[in-house]
Amino acid sequence: MKKMVYIIGLMVIIFAFSACGKTNDVFYMGVNAEILEISGEVHGFVVKGLDDNSILGEKCYINCEAPDTYFVYVDNDTGKTIDLNFDDFIVGDKITVDIQSVENKYALTSRVQLLTQRK
Repeated sequence: MKKMVYIIGLMVIIFAFSACGKTNDVFYMGVNAEILEISGEVHGFVVKGLDDNSILGEKCYINCEAPDTYFVYVDNDTGKTIDLNFDDFIVGDKITVDIQSVENKYALTSRVQLLTQRK
């Protein structure tokens, strides 16, 4: 019985130490936005947030330059997922992006999903 208490106590301490300081892993997934401008030279979008109190605000630059950034489209009628390229987006498109944080109206993304349905 005494060994069990020590093992549980040790597990609690290990869990507490591993949980501390993990503030960098907070992501905002599925932030809705509308594309206002597209910068093809540096692969980025100027967007405005579509949700109330969006972290993107009225104007925010979303950097899409990272090589692991992927672009996707899901057809709502068929459920089919299609990989896109940066060049497939146009001004006025509604998108959802995953971002870690917004600093000085600038954010990095790892995923951009086109919400505007294309026929």
